[in-house]
Amino acid sequence: MDLLTGGRRMRAFKAADAFAVEAYRVSTSLRSSGPGGLIDAIRRVAMRSGGALVAAAAEPEGGSSERRLLARAREELVEGRYYLYLARRLGLLDVKRYRGLTTRQDVALRELDLLLAPAATNDPERPP
Repeated sequence: MDLLTGGRRMRAFKAADAFAVEAYRVSTSLRSSGPGGLIDAIRRVAMRSGGALVAAAAEPEGGSSERRLLARAREELVEGRYYLYLARRLGLLDVKRYRGLTTRQDVALRELDLLLAPAATNDPERPP
């Protein structure tokens, strides 16, 4: 997969993967104490965001299909933020876990934003 060779793509994958693993791990400890639908939603968006990112790697770099999948990964992460917020408001997540998850999520969002940003036409790192 091209995902494994591209630096920025790899950073985005690692960040989204770190968030997904942590969200899944935390959600397993919430299973007995919280509403199943909310906990399942946290798991679902974490996995779907990572899945969309991996699917994007199978597409030609810079193509419309890749961008659509990257945007979907970003949307899943943003939707997941609300579920984390709800879990925090309902007392299912303590502040430490909430901040840890949202910090990982923010890193993944930043990496996705870099991938989705339009390419600079006057990039000083690229030769003319």
